[in-house]
Amino acid sequence: MPRKKTQKVKFHKGDKKPGGREVKGLSYHTNLVKRGRKMAWQVVEKPTNSIINEYFFEEDAQKIADFQNKHKVWKNNGGVPPFLCLKYNPKWVLPNTPK
Repeated sequence: MPRKKTQKVKFHKGDKKPGGREVKGLSYHTNLVKRGRKMAWQVVEKPTNSIINEYFFEEDAQKIADFQNKHKVWKNNGGVPPFLCLKYNPKWVLPNTPK
C-alpha cells in the first residue's frame, strides 16, 4: 500500500505561491523627454517604470509600445529583463526575492 506524501515545506498565512514573476497589469507607453537641446521618445514599461528604449521619432517608439501592449511578449517573465533595458528600476522588486 503506497504511503501518502506529506508536504515538507511550511507555509504561513500571507505567503505567495511559488512560481514566476508574472505581472498582471503590464503595459507600455511613450514619454517625451528633453536632454539639453535634443528631444527623445522613450518607451516605458509600467508598473516597473523601466525604460525599454529611446527613439528620435515618435512613430518608432509608438510602434514598439503598441506591439508590446498587443502581444505581451515579456508578461511571463515579469517584464523585460534588466539587461535588455536602457534603465532598469531596481527599487521595484517582488517580495521574497533575493537582491
